[in-house]
Amino acid sequence: MENNKKDTFRSIPTIKDVAIAAGVSLKTVSRVINNSDNVRPETREKVLAAIKAIGYQPNAIARSLRVKKTYTIGVIIADITNSFYSAIVRGIEDVAVSKNYSVLIANSDEVLKKEKLYARVFVEKQVEGMIIVPASGSQKYLENLAGHLPLVFVDRYPEGISAPVVKVENEKGAYDLTSHLLDHGYEEIAFIGYEPALTTAQERFAGFQKALQERGLKPRPELIKTGNKTVLDAYHATEEVLKQPRRPQAIFAANNFMMQGALRALNHAGLEVPRDVAVVGFDDFEMADAFRPRLTVVSQPAYTIGREAACLLFSKMENRSGGAEAVVLPTELIIRESCGCLRRKLEHELRFR
Repeated sequence: MENNKKDTFRSIPTIKDVAIAAGVSLKTVSRVINNSDNVRPETREKVLAAIKAIGYQPNAIARSLRVKKTYTIGVIIADITNSFYSAIVRGIEDVAVSKNYSVLIANSDEVLKKEKLYARVFVEKQVEGMIIVPASGSQKYLENLAGHLPLVFVDRYPEGISAPVVKVENEKGAYDLTSHLLDHGYEEIAFIGYEPALTTAQERFAGFQKALQERGLKPRPELIKTGNKTVLDAYHATEEVLKQPRRPQAIFAANNFMMQGALRALNHAGLEVPRDVAVVGFDDFEMADAFRPRLTVVSQPAYTIGREAACLLFSKMENRSGGAEAVVLPTELIIRESCGCLRRKLEHELRFR
């Protein structure tokens, strides 16, 4: 095994191999790699051809020391196990790789102390920019961070910080989803939400309330359960809702973790979706179309969010833009089966034939 390792490393082309293949000096190869002007065009072409022929790749560490760049960016998200964030990271990575950059990724778990720790680590590693999904209460340190290196926020944003943000139409998406339920006769709707200090949570709850208010309805306080962080939290919150003397007709889950918790609680209670209680959610995810019944959701373009955030960051890093530009992407209402609306519509049509 050790001999195999040695053979592998021995086969990696070096700058000396390039010089031999091109018939030039080591200094000339170095000038070509660093894009120096002191090389004749025909010599440059000969060296570049040799580099391509033998598969030589410049040492990234040595290169970063020469040009004072690390060719890395840092990304801090809430939780990579959430498919929404993993799709965002994929979008970021694809843009970064196309620019020959590496991506360092950390999970804050919505804990400010962890977020600040990773931000400091990334600064120490001299990342050239950061993309952050900020936890609540993180404004002061982010103000300082934004003053020191290019920074882009994703999904939510702290007020008053001059940095770009990429997000979706949270309020409109929640409004459309709630209106869909109301259009099909649901009026007793529970809301299973997450951290109310986050701008996304505030916007989604605002959309939910707006749709009810426009119909002259008020949400029942005992059916509003916010502040949940995990699937288990959402499970317990849904259990409390289901214990009410008047059970809700439908449940609005504010993200895919809330949706999973709600579905588990309904299943353990022996209730059938959507016959007993309808369920809808904000966030599409891989299994939403595989669940039985298939889940009605508001879909966010997570991969596009990641790509847009990375493009904004590289623009800032290249001094091509600045300030607090906001990119707000549309959501899409995907009607499947868990809302029960197709069944209710059919029943209504049969009743009035």
